[in-house]
Amino acid sequence: MNLIIDIGNTTSKLAIYDGNGLIFSDKTESEIITTVKMIREALESFSIQNCIMSSVSLPYHQVYAAIKNIPGKVVKLTSETPIPIINRYSTPETLGKDRLAAAVGATVIFPGSSCLVIDAGTAITYDYIKDGREYMGGNISPGIDIRFKSLHDFTSRLPLITEPQTTDTFGLSTAEALSNGVINGIIHEIEGYICQFEKKNVNSNIILTGGSSIYLSKKLKNTIFAEPNLVTIGLNRILNYNVLKEN
Repeated sequence: MNLIIDIGNTTSKLAIYDGNGLIFSDKTESEIITTVKMIREALESFSIQNCIMSSVSLPYHQVYAAIKNIPGKVVKLTSETPIPIINRYSTPETLGKDRLAAAVGATVIFPGSSCLVIDAGTAITYDYIKDGREYMGGNISPGIDIRFKSLHDFTSRLPLITEPQTTDTFGLSTAEALSNGVINGIIHEIEGYICQFEKKNVNSNIILTGGSSIYLSKKLKNTIFAEPNLVTIGLNRILNYNVLKEN
């Protein structure tokens, strides 16, 4: 069994795969105490052979003590970790590990296909995978919470919206106006990326993932494939690839 650890900016996610099948998942806040506790509980409940960890927030050494006794391969995902696709990013050391893992995950779901991966989390990222073989780069945009917080922090009177109240037309209150502006702005942005991508890539696939993916997928008009576990699917593929290279 493979233990997959994905530590993001706000949430630490854990997944256990038996081969390519997801058999267990859990998540907690991206804090060292809660993250290590979640990992240790999983290790007590499952017979783990190999492990991969990706972190964009917590330092690796703070988590390593919890996984150092795993008997098989333990992989820390870095820009130097072997991956099963070609990375065309000009500065691979600055590429978010979650973005790279999601790109690999897209090749598992749609092998041989060009894909646009939209990860709607703290930030919204758009990443291009060509023919299931090459990562061609992407773009980064503010996520939902960042947009609401910015409007509150950089103005004197606009309230902080935590539960959007969208309408089909223009807002009749400040809360509705802010909600419509942020959510509809994101929807138009995503649909614009999809339209542009599909014009240049025939028979391509669009994959939506991230913490806000379910909420946004209900509002999008385009046909998309929503996969909230895309990053852990990619991490599992990278781990299996490294285990096979070693054997």
